[in-house]
Amino acid sequence: MRTAPESARRPERRPAALLAILLVAGAACSGGGVEEEMLSRFFRSIEQEDRMTLSGVSMVDFPGGAAASWEILEIGAEASGPYRIPELRAEVTSGERRRDDQFQVLYAFRRGNAEAINAIAARRERDPEARIGGRLGEIEEAWEAHQAERRRLVTTLSEAQMALEAERRRTERGLLREAPVDYLTGSVREKEVMVRVHEVDAGPRDYRFTLFRYDLVNQFESEVPSRWLIVGIEPARADE
Repeated sequence: MRTAPESARRPERRPAALLAILLVAGAACSGGGVEEEMLSRFFRSIEQEDRMTLSGVSMVDFPGGAAASWEILEIGAEASGPYRIPELRAEVTSGERRRDDQFQVLYAFRRGNAEAINAIAARRERDPEARIGGRLGEIEEAWEAHQAERRRLVTTLSEAQMALEAERRRTERGLLREAPVDYLTGSVREKEVMVRVHEVDAGPRDYRFTLFRYDLVNQFESEVPSRWLIVGIEPARADE
């Protein structure tokens, strides 16, 4: 276990300089390591309101209160997965194609049944609850199905686009130099670190920190320098 000296119980907030010393001690007492170094920089930058340093180590804010000290309880096994931007770009391209194809189907149906659709709309305006049967009822049902499919495809595409943009931002933050992230290839390393944070006003609480690092190469097979980045912080459940 890597620990930081627990602060003495005091009703008043500690001076910033002393808090910074206590937070750095989390790394110093444990003999180093990327996890301790990152946590030290993370909590120190929060205490000093150093947003520039904080942005270089984390993409997320700390959800707890002011920290007097911290200690690492457990470092999870490192896992590796594929770099997702190529996959996400393919999903967006496919989603755009399905949306556009379905729009053509919707447009053709609208043109072929314009008179009936206008009649249905007029009847619904007079009586939204009216029961429409026969041929008009069949057309209304098909028209609503086409519209529902259109909404589903637009929503699916929007979600894929947001996922792609989020991954682009995370990749750009994790690299040590600018690179065309859409055209890189490689993998992503991930690990979880369980941390007990001794908060000034709430006492000890456990949090799960998620760390990412990209192992990528460009179109010329040259390695793109990267760094570990905190991408998630969640309060730990009581049974963990």
